[in-house]
Amino acid sequence: MPSCRMEKFAKTMFMAIPSVCNEIENLPAFLREWRKYKLTIPTYGAIFISQDNSHVLIVQRYSGNWSFPRGKMESGENPEECAVREVFEEVGLDNSNLIKSDEYIESKKEEKYSTLGIINVA
Repeated sequence: MPSCRMEKFAKTMFMAIPSVCNEIENLPAFLREWRKYKLTIPTYGAIFISQDNSHVLIVQRYSGNWSFPRGKMESGENPEECAVREVFEEVGLDNSNLIKSDEYIESKKEEKYSTLGIINVA
């Protein structure tokens, strides 16, 4: 499927699924609620910094923006498990033996919480 905005993607999916296609007129409200809900889920990941502080690892998001590897916590996960899983999913690195629960940066933008572990690598 070609690249498109969330609204177009959702409309295409709604129209393709018989059980929800009659709800297409409610799509804007569904997307507003989904965006509000999405902000309530904290994100975890990691900042990989070279020993000499000259390089960091960043990934390009589907939106085109660049950020540190991170993602939303799944049900039943603790923050460290989420950070390890998300980094592995996004860049294929197993950081389970590198992440330290006492070395991290936290941020809050509007209602969205994000925590990134700091990992120095050789």
